[in-house]
Amino acid sequence: MNRTADQIVAASEASSEATVRAGTHPTWRARAARVLNAFGVFMALVLFVTISLETFSGQVYAEGSVYARVQLWVCIYFLADIVLFMVVVPERRRYVFRNLALILLSIPYLSLVDLLSLQLSGEARYLLRFLPIMRGGAALVMLVKMVVSNRITGLFIAYLVSFFSLVYFITLVFYVFEGGVNPLVKDYYAVLWWASMTVTTVGSNIVPVTAMGKVAAAALAAVGMTVFPIFTVYISSLVQRWNQRRV
Repeated sequence: MNRTADQIVAASEASSEATVRAGTHPTWRARAARVLNAFGVFMALVLFVTISLETFSGQVYAEGSVYARVQLWVCIYFLADIVLFMVVVPERRRYVFRNLALILLSIPYLSLVDLLSLQLSGEARYLLRFLPIMRGGAALVMLVKMVVSNRITGLFIAYLVSFFSLVYFITLVFYVFEGGVNPLVKDYYAVLWWASMTVTTVGSNIVPVTAMGKVAAAALAAVGMTVFPIFTVYISSLVQRWNQRRV
């Protein structure tokens, strides 16, 4: 997700440089990008709240869920957002090629499944719900990089938000797939305990029994091993800069 966001930011920066060379002030482009990304973040928050409410209310596999209808309109906005970015960026083909992942994440797959009458399991439909949220996460990363002037701090905040978002989504998946099957997963609090032990690679007494639960456990451990070193590097850089200012 962060890599995709970096690609969008790079494309936007290239567009701004081209505008400067043409003699046009690029401020309106930067403002437009911020507004679009801010709306993208808001749409992702709507999806975030909706999927959480349906998950904890036990309506994950309900027909005609509220989330499916909300996701359709959010995805329409995401696709319109991409079209607007294509208008701003001069090299449209290159933009599409470099940001193909974002375009794929903006497609309303649940609506397409219903429209084409495809037969998918409830578990598969639940996993499809997370794709547009990832698109919103990319918008959040871009917005943070645009608003925060310090590049290192902006990257750290982006990684921090991505980390907690991924951990939360993985706990939702684990709760849905292991709940009612794994006798140790009695409630969401047990999942939080499992997540806190797994992400730190300490290990938990809760062992997944489903295939998707095992995938979630492996993914969570990988996220922890990848992100925690970034925290260490950032704190070390802060201490180093603080020591340099004291000298």
